Amino acid sequence: MRYPMVLACAVFVTCTAFAADHGPVFSYATPVNSEREFSFDTGMVGRNGSRGTQFSTGSGFGYGVTPHLTVNAVLPALFGSGSLPESRIVTGTEWSAGASWRFLHSVTSVGKRIESTASLGLVVPGPQQDSGVLAGLHRAPGVAGTLATGMASRSHYVWLGGSYTRFAAASHDRRPDTLSWSAVYGYRPSHLRRGYDQWDYRGFAELTGEHTGAVLSGGVMLPNSSSTTVWLGPSVLAIFKNIAIEGGVQGPLFRDVSESVYGRERVRFAINFSYLKYSSHTSSH
Repeated sequence: MRYPMVLACAVFVTCTAFAADHGPVFSYATPVNSEREFSFDTGMVGRNGSRGTQFSTGSGFGYGVTPHLTVNAVLPALFGSGSLPESRIVTGTEWSAGASWRFLHSVTSVGKRIESTASLGLVVPGPQQDSGVLAGLHRAPGVAGTLATGMASRSHYVWLGGSYTRFAAASHDRRPDTLSWSAVYGYRPSHLRRGYDQWDYRGFAELTGEHTGAVLSGGVMLPNSSSTTVWLGPSVLAIFKNIAIEGGVQGPLFRDVSESVYGRERVRFAINFSYLKYSSHTSSH
């Protein structure tokens, strides 16, 4: 019971969310909740490989403390099995909680802004066990830091982001450190740019990459257990009032992964539903 208690006390730090409200579904972006704005995310992300398919589903919660500071928590659950590398872009069994601070918000012209957001979070083992190489490890909490920056206008979006996660050791076992990064371009066509009471659409091209270190098991680094992958794919976001629905798929551009350890990962996919409840005096995203 100690890990859920740690999580409940850690609402002042954050990891990446299950999906970014009004942003890309796989990548890092800058949006945060407005002051006293509550957000709820639920959805499913999946990974298919030669050794099976994993599905992760769960819920994310966020609350805007100030116009530029959001606290949040993500509680996923894992279904299916497969021997796949550690991933922080595609959520697994770990629960997380923390905060995102938008430390730069510069309006350069009407409808155009430049933003930067930093996040810090605590990641703790959930009640489920992992599968594959990670299944037999003793588990311990970790810390994740994320930085994203970008430009948003009425028609175009560009975001760059990166994240680093490090876990503590437990009984001579340790999950691998993970370095993740992403680049996103989004476009909102003028003929699909509609009012608040109509469906509004935008599309994204999402490029993501991850490098995981070696797995430590029994005080020994497992041979060939590190990995580096790069993924690319489209996603589509539809918004109606305070509801957003998004889906996307990614295929590999580069894989440096031992197939004898992890198999061959073929595709990643996600679908997400978001709900935003506005206060009576919210600020614009």
